[in-house]
Amino acid sequence: MPSRRDALSAGLLLSGGLALAPSAGAAAAPSGVRTGTPAGQDTASTLTTPAGLVVETTGGRVRGYESRGIATFKGIPYGADTGGEGRFLPPRKVDPWPGTRLCLVPGAICPQAGEGPSASPMAFLNPGTPSVQSEDCLNLNVWTPGTGLGTGTGTGKRPVMVWIHGGNYSTGSSLAIRATDGEALARRGDVVVVSVNHRLNALGYLDLGALGSDSDFAASGNAGMLDLVLALEWVRDNIAQFGGDADNVTIFGQSGGGLKVTTLCAMPAARGLFHKAIAQSGSIRQLFGREMTEPLALGLLSQLDVPASDLRQLQSLPLAQVQAAAQAAQGQWFAKAKPGEIWHLVGWAPVRDGTIIPADPYSVQGRALSADIPLMVGTVRHEFCLTMFTLEAEKRSWADLREGIGAAFRDPDPLIAAYRAAHPEEKPVGLQAMMSADSFNRHNALEQARGQTAAGRAPAFLYRFDWITPQFDGAPRAYHCSELPLVFDSLDIVPEAAGTGPRAKAMAANAADAWIAFARTGNPSHAGIGTWTPLSSPQDAATMVFDDTCRMERQNTDLIARMRDHALWL
Repeated sequence: MPSRRDALSAGLLLSGGLALAPSAGAAAAPSGVRTGTPAGQDTASTLTTPAGLVVETTGGRVRGYESRGIATFKGIPYGADTGGEGRFLPPRKVDPWPGTRLCLVPGAICPQAGEGPSASPMAFLNPGTPSVQSEDCLNLNVWTPGTGLGTGTGTGKRPVMVWIHGGNYSTGSSLAIRATDGEALARRGDVVVVSVNHRLNALGYLDLGALGSDSDFAASGNAGMLDLVLALEWVRDNIAQFGGDADNVTIFGQSGGGLKVTTLCAMPAARGLFHKAIAQSGSIRQLFGREMTEPLALGLLSQLDVPASDLRQLQSLPLAQVQAAAQAAQGQWFAKAKPGEIWHLVGWAPVRDGTIIPADPYSVQGRALSADIPLMVGTVRHEFCLTMFTLEAEKRSWADLREGIGAAFRDPDPLIAAYRAAHPEEKPVGLQAMMSADSFNRHNALEQARGQTAAGRAPAFLYRFDWITPQFDGAPRAYHCSELPLVFDSLDIVPEAAGTGPRAKAMAANAADAWIAFARTGNPSHAGIGTWTPLSSPQDAATMVFDDTCRMERQNTDLIARMRDHALWL
């Protein structure tokens, strides 16, 4: 991934939407576990470890803890160790363990490069969770209002919401951003929440299959996505034991997680494992071909002096050596990028290989796999606003804006004039953020929703978060990741993001209830926001705007199209 420093120097932050801010037979529900707490009802701030809080899974028994009425299990293994002989190969189911496994703390995350601690506003707004890195990282977390069957409200089994984290395809983890802890959402919606760790960067997306020399590694370019498929198979086979409905599974993810959600929609192996999809600030219509993945793979082999005829060497090399080679190969690839070539700055990513991923998501061929999957897709208003990185950006002038976008757009002056006329309330730094979001995030979300609508078999609901955080006097605006503590109703967990005042609480209620309603029924409408209408045609742009007063409006597609027409990288 381009670093934050690289993103700042790029001016327009054209990598917006790809990066993520920060870098273990069913038992009856034990008497100590409540079977659902109505939304808004106060619960005691208690945490207990009931002896009876044990669930039988296909891998063995797991024991969790209860926090304020929610049974929590962290770090449940769903796949075997991916190190050594498992490196760069498709995932395998976890070997069963004896006895009862304590699943009380987050599991290991995929090894990854990081920028280290930061003093930026972004680090304050998005506090993370301490983690341990290991190639033995295929694990997931479960939050449920009650284990066992027959405990869900109304239907007898609870809807399941599977969270897929962001960080492009290279960094992040299921709890990298503390706001995505599923406890509050499970309590509010009487739903089962699952979040997943999987392989990333070269460990998940090194396309050795492009070299064609060893068929055992044919799937290595999509190993991280196959991990997610295996996790969804675990949900199918086990979630009923946690009170969830395997026939009502919603996948949702933000930034890189949204890209993974979109990619799963184009994977035959994922067909039938989920029933609704939500892509937040991470839509993608065209996956990467081997014109990118092959040079990256050859670059890594060159760094390690490993011939393509002996790929098994890669499994015995020290992890640190492989990671260093991956970083160097990616750096060489980035260095070849021309100004504005956003896709060149992605690096490790899934590959459209014709088999595991036969076609681009929401292409005519690709969307056939998910034509019957209701879709929610959208962005935040300002995405990668420069004030996320430094509050000094609030002082940017119109000349600074012109200089910042000059290398990325042809004839930028009339473009700036059009945006200023359409959004006279925005300062230069806010307008620049909106232009960046329109050029990539917003355009792709719109096209994804329209592609789903064209398939004609399931609705597509489009949204935009305009709600501005009160922190730092609102300077970060509606920033990338700003909707997470609202959607997860986790303001009490992360008051840094937006405080816990009545305005923030009201916005969190409206957002979380929309996500819950969609997961439960496929329609996100509820009393707090009113009727949310899906797109009526492939030309429509009907959008739910989340703000202090939520409303339906039609996005300015003419302005978005004009932005795309001026982009030098297209």
